[in-house]
Amino acid sequence: MRQVVELIRLAAGYLTQRGSPSARLDAELLLAHALGMSRLDLYVQFDRPVTSAETDRFRELIRRRGQGEPVAYLLGEREFRGRLFTVNPAVLIPRPETELLVEAVLSLWRDEGYRGGWVVDVGTGSGAIAVSLALEHPGCRVAAVDVSAGALAAARGSGARHGVAAAFGLLHGDLRQPLEARGLAPLEVTVSKPP
Repeated sequence: MRQVVELIRLAAGYLTQRGSPSARLDAELLLAHALGMSRLDLYVQFDRPVTSAETDRFRELIRRRGQGEPVAYLLGEREFRGRLFTVNPAVLIPRPETELLVEAVLSLWRDEGYRGGWVVDVGTGSGAIAVSLALEHPGCRVAAVDVSAGALAAARGSGARHGVAAAFGLLHGDLRQPLEARGLAPLEVTVSKPP
């Protein structure tokens, strides 16, 4: 039976050979996930024995990562503005620079004394922008639009996780078409972070 520290070392070496620029971090995140613990717990329990079933789960995750599958998809979530958001292959993984878009909108609202109203997030994906705006400006209501049913499922999961269902509506369709079809356009604010 191998220990946590040994599995991390072996997996990081394998991922380095496969071209991962963050091999050690990837190995730690995936082992923590396979063991159902936090990354910090790994450091506290470096000498913990890992069962064969846990090792098998970890090996499968490492195999998939070695083939280039993003860690966020393997974990099923990604952090954005200090919160975890549901991700799946139907959505783009929220990127740190997208946080700047949310901050720019919030800053504009502060400067203009925005009190609330409907906002549309076109191409919502994981819902990171829509949910963040709903949480950080309680007066707004967000219509999250996406052409992908898989993306809307991820956004629904993110909205539920953060308790913004009352301020968060999901619409299936391309760009602003679902809003126009329902007579909701024009809206006060439209945000979007296309690929």
